[in-house]
Amino acid sequence: MKKFGLMLLVMSMAAMPLIAGGQQEVDVDPDEIAGTITFGGWPAADEAVEAIIDGFQEEYPNVEVELEMMGAEDHHDRLLTSLAAQAGAPDVAMIESEYIGAFRDRPGFVDLREEPYNAARYEDDFVDYKWQHAQSSDGEVMVGMPWDIGPLSFFYNRRMFEDAGLPSEPDEVYELLSDPDSFLDTARELTIEDEQWAIGNAVDLFYARWANRDWYDFDLSFNFDDEESLEILDLGRVIRDEGLDAQVEQFGDEWTSLIGDARIAIVPNGSWFGGFLKTWVAPDLEGDWGVIEPPLFESTNWGGSFLAIPEQSDNKAAAWAFIEYMLANSRPQNEMFEAIDYFPAYMPAWDDPIYDEPDPYFDGQRTRRLWAEIAEGTEPSMVTPMDIETEDILISRVEAGIDAGESARDIIDEAIEEILSATQTEREALKARLGLD
Repeated sequence: MKKFGLMLLVMSMAAMPLIAGGQQEVDVDPDEIAGTITFGGWPAADEAVEAIIDGFQEEYPNVEVELEMMGAEDHHDRLLTSLAAQAGAPDVAMIESEYIGAFRDRPGFVDLREEPYNAARYEDDFVDYKWQHAQSSDGEVMVGMPWDIGPLSFFYNRRMFEDAGLPSEPDEVYELLSDPDSFLDTARELTIEDEQWAIGNAVDLFYARWANRDWYDFDLSFNFDDEESLEILDLGRVIRDEGLDAQVEQFGDEWTSLIGDARIAIVPNGSWFGGFLKTWVAPDLEGDWGVIEPPLFESTNWGGSFLAIPEQSDNKAAAWAFIEYMLANSRPQNEMFEAIDYFPAYMPAWDDPIYDEPDPYFDGQRTRRLWAEIAEGTEPSMVTPMDIETEDILISRVEAGIDAGESARDIIDEAIEEILSATQTEREALKARLGLD
């Protein structure tokens, strides 16, 4: 309900004219930039900033950075309220990829393509699917700079595969999971009734396919109304029918406990989940986990964030200096990546030797290079102000449908009908903005 309230307020403001920012003349000479800026976001962004702050202050010794960290939902609610009130926003604001469709068309941010920022000169250095999301839907304003991405992969417990008499090397596991029938056979081998399961929840496979939240094509048709989605939903229904999933909520206490106890074998998630495994989900299972590219669908992305400068900032020069240092340089990007597993959207960072280093936690796999390859294969997609509401309706319908044993076709048809009804006003406004009939 909190997300839904946020969407209603965003939609009510969607018709307001875009404000092209950057009109204040800003001197970006490091010797002259001074003062305190606030950085608003959510954990573990504070650890990322701490990892690079010394290097930043070597270049900008007269700038102090104060952190304002809170839960991601609370942060976005506060940011929305501050933009509406034109007061109270941080100088540098994080925007999570889930929310970018709702924020990129609203007023209140500087246009980073304008003088003195000239951020467009970095376009070729960033993954195109995140760069595109940072622009307003009409392409007239650049709201933020991409920070990180989450190349989607399937994490799997090697030891559970071996104990089930299955191969455990990444290329072999990929083959086992690469089509629905083989995936189902493998899931049966991995499951021990009331003791361990192949996957946490049958819904996770469908959600992983659409984790980039690219629900809509550029003509606002539904991307998820396709044969691949129907096939994945049918697979999920059989998994639920046969008791091959633990039926636990992703990121809930029971889910994390089962993973840490080696009772869930397969976890589709963004690359950042590797950091979760190492630090708090399964820190004692070093060497037991492996990673593969998505076996059931093409490369996609899960998560990521952007940094924006609210127009109300009193120190845009220092805010931009911090964003530019933090995101458009390989060294700080990789320092943050090593600190908290935020995979850089800035592609030159991937040339660093650390991307070819074996990862002991994953039994020596070169996971960073794998994630770079997945990122390279991810296609641009559409984000809209309707995304959060669309996701809530769709995933709720999928959960209920799989639980009730409904056909994939019925699940999708019912979800589309409900989404069209719930988003009619916003859909028509967006169609007009995009010049669609």
